[in-house]
This record gives sequence, structure tokens and C-alpha cells, in this order.
Amino acid sequence: MILTIDVGNTNIVFGLFQDDALLYHWRMASRLDATADELGVFLHAAARHAGLSLPDGLNGVIIGSVAPPLTGALVRMSRAWLGLEPVIMQVGLLADMPVRVKEPDRVGVDRLLNAYAARARFDAPVISLDFGTATKFDVVGPEGDFLGGAIAPGFRTASDALVSHTALLPRIDLTAPPAPIGDDTVSAMQSGIVLGYVSLVEGMLARIRSVLAPHQPPVIATGGLADAILPHTRAIDYHDPHLTLHGLRLVYERHG
Repeated sequence: MILTIDVGNTNIVFGLFQDDALLYHWRMASRLDATADELGVFLHAAARHAGLSLPDGLNGVIIGSVAPPLTGALVRMSRAWLGLEPVIMQVGLLADMPVRVKEPDRVGVDRLLNAYAARARFDAPVISLDFGTATKFDVVGPEGDFLGGAIAPGFRTASDALVSHTALLPRIDLTAPPAPIGDDTVSAMQSGIVLGYVSLVEGMLARIRSVLAPHQPPVIATGGLADAILPHTRAIDYHDPHLTLHGLRLVYERHG
């Protein structure tokens, strides 16, 4: 088995794989001050709840992180609690997917992993779309190269910013209203934030696809907020909530 660890700005997701099958996954909040021991206690408790005794049967660990303060703590956790030196995801591990951007080392590894996993599943070209703290559109071109993409605030991030910068607007559930014309403040906000983000997604995908024409790349969505958007658009073809974990698995299989 291998343990994949996806470190985002909001959550850390641990995924335990046997070959290409994701057996278990566990999620905890990304606390930048979390210690190696706290991370180890969480992981071992989650594994015990699933009837596992780590590190029994564990052959490797790979970490993909966009939160550098947590990377060191996870490395120490892996060494102390699992007895394994982890692989750290970085752009140099993707020699088989050239990264055609101005500053490859500054591309978030989550973006690269999503694109890598999407390409492995659907070939090229393909678009991965991650709904998280940020909404990220990432493009693999017809030759299989990572071309870059677009980044927008996640719609929960946008909602929180709107509420924090206004005196009278309330916090709302991020669900779509019955109609795009809201007849009260809450439904008007839901329309602007949820349906507005649907329009953003559809508009950006149309622009990206126009650049890739005549190719018609499939779009695969991932991320914790995807479920709020997917029922309201036909522009997204597939949904894989564990796309980033699969990207980590693929990288480990090649370099672990």
C-alpha cells in the first residue's frame, strides 16, 4: 500500500491505495501550526477506525503540498510515525508531462497533479477543474503538455469576502436559489454567488475550448465544492473527488 497526502489551503486529505484502488481516505483541517505528533495521532486514529494498524503493509508515502509550513511537519510525521522517507511532489517529477509555462516551479503542485491524473484517464487534450479555496482551470494540450490555465477565487472564498466587507449582508448556505432573480437578500446572494459561478465556469470553459479548437477536450471536475456546481451545468463531463490523490499515486508509481 502507499499513502498519498494532499495538502491544500483548507484541508489535508490522506489517501491509502492498494495498487490503483483507493481503499480509504481521511480529511482534516489544514492548520499551519499542526505538529508532526498531532498529524500522526490523527492518521493512526483514522486508520484504527478502519481496522488498520499503520505502518503494517505500508510501502511508501508521497506528499503534495501547497502549504509549505505543513510540509515539514508531515515529513517528520512520516519518518517518526511510519518509518518511511516520503517522496515530495515537485515539477521535476513530471518529465513525461512537460510544463509549458513561464515559471514551472511556481505552479501549484495540486494543479499539476490534477492535470496529470486527468491526462492519464482521458488522454490529451483535457481540462481539469478544481473547486476549492480557489477555482482552478488547468489545461493539458493536444500534445500532452501542461499549458497553464486560469485561477479565480473559490465561490466560498468570494462569499466570505463579500460578507466580511459589508455591514448588512449575512452568511448564506451556498445552494442555488429557485430562480436567478432573488426576491430577498439571501436568494439574491445565492443567485449571484452560486449561479454567478456557474456562469463564470461555463464562460471560461468556452474561452479555453475556443483556443483548443478543433479539439473538444473533456472536462473533469474535482474539489470539495464541486457538488454545489455540478447540478447546474452541462459544461462538465466527469467528476472525480479524488483526482489529486490519483495524481499523487501515479507520480509515486513512476518515481517512488
